[in-house]
Amino acid sequence: MSYNWILSVYVIIISLSSLFFEVTSSPLLLIILGLAYISTYLIEKKKMNGVPLLQFCLLVAFHLASQSDLCLPLYLAQMCKPLYKIQKPQTALVISTSYTIAFVFVTSTYIVFTPYSVFTLIFSSLSCLTLAMLFNRYIHAMEHQNQQLDNEKKHLSTHDSLTGLYNYEECHRQLEQLVQSGQSIVLVLIDCKDLKSLNTINGFHGVNRILKQAAQLLRIMFPEALIICRYGGDEFAIVLENTDSQHAMNTISQLLASEFPKLTGIEINYGMAFYPNDGLSKDDLFFIAERNLYTMKRESWLKREEHMLRSEKLRVVGELASGMAHEIRNPLTTIKGFLQISKADNYNIRPWYDLIMDEITRMSMLTAEFLQFSKPHATQFRIQSIKDCIHRVISLLDSEAQRLGHTIVFDEAAEPIHMLMDQDKMLQLLLNLIKNAFEAMTEQGTVHIRLYLNEDQAVIEISDTGKGIPEAELDKIFLPFYTTKDSGTGLGLSICHKIVQDHEGTMEVESEMGIGTKFTITVPAAQVEGASSQMVAERKRMSI
Repeated sequence: MSYNWILSVYVIIISLSSLFFEVTSSPLLLIILGLAYISTYLIEKKKMNGVPLLQFCLLVAFHLASQSDLCLPLYLAQMCKPLYKIQKPQTALVISTSYTIAFVFVTSTYIVFTPYSVFTLIFSSLSCLTLAMLFNRYIHAMEHQNQQLDNEKKHLSTHDSLTGLYNYEECHRQLEQLVQSGQSIVLVLIDCKDLKSLNTINGFHGVNRILKQAAQLLRIMFPEALIICRYGGDEFAIVLENTDSQHAMNTISQLLASEFPKLTGIEINYGMAFYPNDGLSKDDLFFIAERNLYTMKRESWLKREEHMLRSEKLRVVGELASGMAHEIRNPLTTIKGFLQISKADNYNIRPWYDLIMDEITRMSMLTAEFLQFSKPHATQFRIQSIKDCIHRVISLLDSEAQRLGHTIVFDEAAEPIHMLMDQDKMLQLLLNLIKNAFEAMTEQGTVHIRLYLNEDQAVIEISDTGKGIPEAELDKIFLPFYTTKDSGTGLGLSICHKIVQDHEGTMEVESEMGIGTKFTITVPAAQVEGASSQMVAERKRMSI
């Protein structure tokens, strides 16, 4: 039930009670005043001036006509209604006091003055006044609480809960206003590098702490900023007033590229866009800034890759140098020992001459293989038949296979397969792999060679029935100087792997202990058509 209906019911009840108990001296006037008082609430919706004063006067007149203490709730309702609009407590006190005095004055016109009636009147008046003031305080407390909730809601809708900066939507809204005002500004987008990777190290609580520190530092570094917001998870946006584009660019670059990483310990990428030079709308500015940010990210990524590649090269060089030094130190130690013994025998080295020469030959072979593995050299590539190359290797190793009791089986492809190859290198590759297969088979065994075409790729499979390679060593067999043999340099498979890479192919190995090992070489096949098969397609390229 609404406020107006409640007052109407009260007025009707008071009027009926006064008429029924014959308290009123003028029933017609009572009814007219009651109807007039109720009608004021109907015209109140039209927001006419003077309505509250008219209601006050009609209430006093209705009270006089009814001569009933039941009008007290009407006074309370009438005085409390405007209190929520009044901000000053003094004004609320004046209004409440006025209604209370009016109630006391009208009541004193028809009551019989006895000590009890006077006490009742004073107590009712003071209670009415106290209730009005308490209601006013309650209303304003509720208004203050609602205002705080509204402010908090607005703050949460426009600010990031973690950093306290403006959020993405508010950044766009305020930047739109700045662009519409025509103010010359610069937009800076900032991306914190490797911040996501820190989740695994510091946890998300540690990353959140870093983001808070970054936000606080941005406020300190750019106190004159028009907008500072958290644009994304690890991205920030700053809008600054721009008077000199070159000076602003230098200042921002100095702060973000040098000072910010020093103070936070994290590196950043950033992109800038100037209004109106780079764009005339908010979206244009964000597009230019994001493009510049992406460009800086790409340059940073390329520098990091270059640094990693350089570090990897240095690591490989160090491993090669270490392995080479180790391999050469052993024969040198042997030669040194024989020379020291010969000194005691009046430099008679005849007994150890053969051993010394063997060690020198070993060092010479090691050096030659190392140079072949590491030194860039020119190669001659021609379109040639892979099958012919394999047949030549089989003919070269046929006598050795018979001597060792091994068998070589070759499954030829039905169609001719050609590739762009350096024949000498391919021969060396196949010879090394088949010889390794011979050495892996301590008893009589079989080397199975299979050649076939897989789409536009030529595939060569070389498998043996040897003892196999342990699974833990499969990832190491292509490393320089790694070998499981009692004698050898450990460069053979590394050289084979490099030859395959020079031919733009791949080399994979599968092995099972006690069953054997299979090497799979995949290289691009070449198409030969008509007279072009008679022409030599040569090219020189450096293999690194």
